[in-house]
Order: sequence, then structure tokens, then C-alpha cells
Amino acid sequence: MSRKINKLLKAFPMELKEDVIKVLSIVNHSNKLDFSYGFEVNYRGSKLNIPERIYINEPSLLQYSSLTDRQQVVLNCVFTRHHDGFIREENLKKIIKQCNDYNWIIPYIIQLTGEYVIEILQVIKDNLDSIDKSIIKEFIAENATFYNTIESRVISYWNCNYRSKYPAKTDYVGYEIIEYFNA
Repeated sequence: MSRKINKLLKAFPMELKEDVIKVLSIVNHSNKLDFSYGFEVNYRGSKLNIPERIYINEPSLLQYSSLTDRQQVVLNCVFTRHHDGFIREENLKKIIKQCNDYNWIIPYIIQLTGEYVIEILQVIKDNLDSIDKSIIKEFIAENATFYNTIESRVISYWNCNYRSKYPAKTDYVGYEIIEYFNA
């Protein structure tokens, strides 16, 4: 097994190992796995090392269709880390309503909250009511330092990129998400 595949296995809980291997075999088949490591989070007592950005092409629809539902969610999580914001957004749309079934999606969504693409933030905000708040609270409690960084990024992106459009930070979608998480 390649070194890169071994590293990406750490982006998911160990009980998903076989699913992740299957997903990465499809991705690796037509790509050279390339990514940058970015953040570490705790997930129910385990450490996950999730890439900041990946630089690989999405698999074909045929390859995607060959995966089980859970494997498709794994693949979509991986592609929420893609360097292209449009690809991150499309993959987020595919997984966000499945957080209650696959709680390990939450770190990917929280990380996206701390990014600057307002369309991605709007997808998160539009779907908050479908996510069990206890899953979010549990993750934040286990990852206070990580979450504080996300909060800081939201305020920083508002200040640098969106302050002129939303003079009151409470009107900025990223801030609205953070307020929801903190409620």
C-alpha cells in the first residue's frame, strides 16, 4: 500500500479502513495522489489527520457508481478538501444531509465553515436544521482549540473579504453558522 494511501487512511475512523482503501484505489487508479496535510482533529477518542487540500481529479461517474453508499460518502468527504471551490461545494451538497447517519462527516463540515467561499457557507447554513445539534456539540467539545481556530477564521474572512458587503458581522453567513454552533 502506498505511503499516500496510508496517510489518507488517517483522515477517517479506523472502522472505515476497507471503505477508504476501496475509494482510494479508484482515485489512485487514474491519478497520482497529491495533497497537503492540514489539520488534526479528535473524533470519539481517535485522531484524524485530514488534508487541507487535495490535488486530484474526481473519478468518473461509472467509478463513483461502483461504490457503496458509505464509500460514496467517504469519496465526497475527500473531495470537500479539493483545491477547486466548486468541487468542494458540490461534494458538500452530496454529504451534508447524511451527518446524522455518518457522524464522521462533521469535521469536514466544520473545516469548510472556516473557509472563504461564501457559496459553501450558504450550503452549510441552509442545512443546519437537518443536523443533530448533539453531534456538533460533541465534536466541538472534543476539539475546542480547532474550533477556536475556525471561529477566528470566520471573523477574519468577514473582516478581509465581506465587511463592506456585510457591515454588521451578524449578517455574514459564516458568523451566522458560528452563532448556530455556539447556541
